[in-house]
Amino acid sequence: MTKSKEPKSKPRRQANKQITVYPDPTDRYIVGGNTPAMHRAIACWAIELKNNMPELDRAEWNFLADVLNSSYDTDLLMEMTVHGSGALALEVHDAQLYSQTGDKWFGNQLDKGSGQEATNRLLEKVQAMTWQQCQYIRTATNFFWSKIGMDRIDYHKDEWWTLPYRVQVLREAEE
Repeated sequence: MTKSKEPKSKPRRQANKQITVYPDPTDRYIVGGNTPAMHRAIACWAIELKNNMPELDRAEWNFLADVLNSSYDTDLLMEMTVHGSGALALEVHDAQLYSQTGDKWFGNQLDKGSGQEATNRLLEKVQAMTWQQCQYIRTATNFFWSKIGMDRIDYHKDEWWTLPYRVQVLREAEE
């Protein structure tokens, strides 16, 4: 009996990138105060995000990325952390009111107000979101505007808001 000479696949290198975090002391004490407890807290947070992806279409995700561009890593994101959907809903509302962002993503930029209905539907979705869903949006849009995301995302075709896409891109960036 002869064995076939199939090329062996290279084992995938396990990304074991070490990072340093500096949690607020109170937060550290809440989760247990030591490294294993911090690992568990991060794992729990990842599960929360994984289980709370909002049901939005491509145009809605792109709208949110556009709206949160100027708010990246600013006080709004802290407000989203504290108050959940209220701050995000206000951003959606104001983006259409003052910048016609809904017209850009849902209508025709040259026809003022053409994206108003779709913006109103998105606003209703956002107002009904849980805190965890708002955090998912925060995490996804942070990735979108990150150096890695901006270098790779084609917002016309990539599902950049999904976890499989983000994990794949981040793994490739580490290799």
